[in-house]
Amino acid sequence: MFFKIIYIFVILILTKSSLQQTRRLGKFREIFAWKQLTYNINGNILLQDRFGDIEDNRKKRETGKIVFENDKSESGDRDWNEPPQNATNNTSTTDPSSEVGSFFIQYNNVPMGVERFGERLFITVPRRRYGIPSTLNYIDLKDSKSRSPALRPYPDLWQARSLTSVYRTRADKCGRLWMVDTGLLEIPDNPRQLQTPAIVVFDLKNDKQILRYPFKSSDIPAANTPTGLASITVDIDEDCSDAYAYVVDLTTFGIIVYSLKHNDSWRHTHAYLHFNPTAANLNIAGESFQWSDGVFSITLTEPQADGCRTAYFHPLISTEEFSVSTCVLKNRAIRSNRNYFSLYSYVGKRGEGSQSTMHEYHQKSGTIFFAEIGRDAVSCWNSGKMLNPSNIAMLAQDRQRMSYPSDLHVTDDEVWVMANTLPRFGYSRLDTNEFNFYIYSGNVNELIAGTVCSAPRTYLEFKKNN
Repeated sequence: MFFKIIYIFVILILTKSSLQQTRRLGKFREIFAWKQLTYNINGNILLQDRFGDIEDNRKKRETGKIVFENDKSESGDRDWNEPPQNATNNTSTTDPSSEVGSFFIQYNNVPMGVERFGERLFITVPRRRYGIPSTLNYIDLKDSKSRSPALRPYPDLWQARSLTSVYRTRADKCGRLWMVDTGLLEIPDNPRQLQTPAIVVFDLKNDKQILRYPFKSSDIPAANTPTGLASITVDIDEDCSDAYAYVVDLTTFGIIVYSLKHNDSWRHTHAYLHFNPTAANLNIAGESFQWSDGVFSITLTEPQADGCRTAYFHPLISTEEFSVSTCVLKNRAIRSNRNYFSLYSYVGKRGEGSQSTMHEYHQKSGTIFFAEIGRDAVSCWNSGKMLNPSNIAMLAQDRQRMSYPSDLHVTDDEVWVMANTLPRFGYSRLDTNEFNFYIYSGNVNELIAGTVCSAPRTYLEFKKNN
């Protein structure tokens, strides 16, 4: 009997060890994973969509109720868009009482962005289909014990419903959360522009919206431009009131610059912001297709001698990296300079199949991390070295668990990554019996140790050790 107990104990330890091992990818730790998303609405866990089977054309099953896991009161019948008693100025953009504005269709909820600030992890779910309860959400890292926690609308459902569709967020050192609300209900074959695209900022100290800046018509040159407002980068030094935001436009190939101090915006264009047709062929999650997305991500170095930063950027459909000084981006008049186009630089090539969504610069190490959709991977490059394939290190790669890394961000010394298998959702069908969405985290120093991304030794270090 004693040996049987010992045997069972050993098996349990080995099983737990094996489980922990499967929840690592390279040196990254899996933080969360979902087969499908659920939501926590005021303590009620939203599990089922209002309509019938996805395979049965979502035929209407029941109009009056939203189904909750732990609903033991009449709250299952309430209108979840009903505001708090003291709420005013409702700017809700979706109607939960109609099929077109279905409150929740679980299959349609695909997470896109991830950002950590303090003990909160912000998760965005852009409205590319019907049935998205909230486009901006969060997870409380202190309270979350589940592998697949429910998302909570941020700051609450009522305020979250004033946002139409957000792809990615970024927090600044002044405790503010920045994003672009595209204002677009991006339904295939039936898109609807519900609000003017705008920069939105929340104060994370009191969870209040403090800015909504609608873009000017000169910022948005075409009707389809809002589909390409995929990311935002915040540039700030010591003065919190003197911040700049750089918004990429991957559809009509531009960078929109916003000045908080002047509450004004302008647009830059350049050939380097366009896609490279030789990199347009993709094969991701078993799906083959072509995309034509231009500039997708901007990341900033520390300030240089002139007080400005180097802005590294790349189109999604490209394997090259480019750069420009933020002195150029901040100068709206420079666009008329005859030498304007020479102010942008070609940096180098990452390698075959290295198409990347987001990338982020880590100031202490000078390392840039890339979320590579073309190779189902996260890679790195030490910006003190030439950019070429031999100076790129693959840190994690997996065709299933790192399929379409849609967001990557560095917070302090941590790299956070979201992978969401988006092409399979768009071109085929997700298997809801398996995990489809993942969030990973890794320590910068651990990730780059022993790779070509680790900082090269200085001459003095070399002399001391030789």
